[in-house]
Amino acid sequence: MIKIVIKWTVVGALSLALLSEAVEGVGQAPISVEAATTLPDNHTIEQLEVKWLGNGSHGYSINVGDRVGTLLIRVDRPKTEWDVQWDNWAIQKPAHVSFQLQTGLDSKTHKSIPPLSFGLTYERYLKDKGVSDQFGIKAGVLKTGLMKFSDFSDPNYYAGLAIKMDKKYNNDGVYWFGGNSYALKEEGQVKAYFYPKDELVVEVYNRIGINDTFPLMNKVMWGKTELWKGQLGKVTIKNPTTLLKEENGKYSEVRELKKGDQFRVYRFNDEGKGYYGVGSGMYVQKDQFDVLYETPSKKNLRLIRIMNGEPYHK
Repeated sequence: MIKIVIKWTVVGALSLALLSEAVEGVGQAPISVEAATTLPDNHTIEQLEVKWLGNGSHGYSINVGDRVGTLLIRVDRPKTEWDVQWDNWAIQKPAHVSFQLQTGLDSKTHKSIPPLSFGLTYERYLKDKGVSDQFGIKAGVLKTGLMKFSDFSDPNYYAGLAIKMDKKYNNDGVYWFGGNSYALKEEGQVKAYFYPKDELVVEVYNRIGINDTFPLMNKVMWGKTELWKGQLGKVTIKNPTTLLKEENGKYSEVRELKKGDQFRVYRFNDEGKGYYGVGSGMYVQKDQFDVLYETPSKKNLRLIRIMNGEPYHK
């Protein structure tokens, strides 16, 4: 029996914390170099178009198109008055719920359209790589992926899903997504992403959690530094210069910065020659000979939007 709990307000749906202005390394040591990873380059990820079907079908359309690779789906709790079921799940702590893709959008007959389902049997997936078992085949399941919830201790927990799309299962590549219609209520609650050509279902499954980077497989690195939301750019020290601290409009020396040091830039003061704000009240004076200032690429800014759950952009 489902226990109904009193609803409470939750602000925000994304479990990834927005990063503060304090900069790692300022006043201590420069930011260390990120270790190499065998996971795919984040720049290959695409965000797909998802539309809320507010026509009584209680689901979403996901436009996969002709892509072949790993489809990732993130289902966040609703932001308005529809989150009672999510509170119940926090109490029950289910391993998964019934979400699935179906190969058509006809809201009157979608229950009979062949589905692509999401299971919780990790060990079986390692063995069969998503091939449906005899029970799935009997039920018309074409392919199976994996699903699990992130940590229920986070009030903004979500459901993460992944499935290998090895071909197009209909004419236009647009699929109906739903299942638990009582929990899917809003535009923007479901987001979809795609890693082309890669089989990453297990890797994605293993990274669904409270301190994760789902749907990205690793951090958004920009040279030696990790790119953060709200960051305007970065400075690289070309020749030894001084780190300054601003207090009441006056700048005092803190320590010497070495050639090759890099710091994130969050603001720019145009007093005098100009100063780059690197967080915690610290600044580096603008100097074309000693300091190189760069701004993020459009590709990296796109990844930051994805990591922070921002809406789909064409």
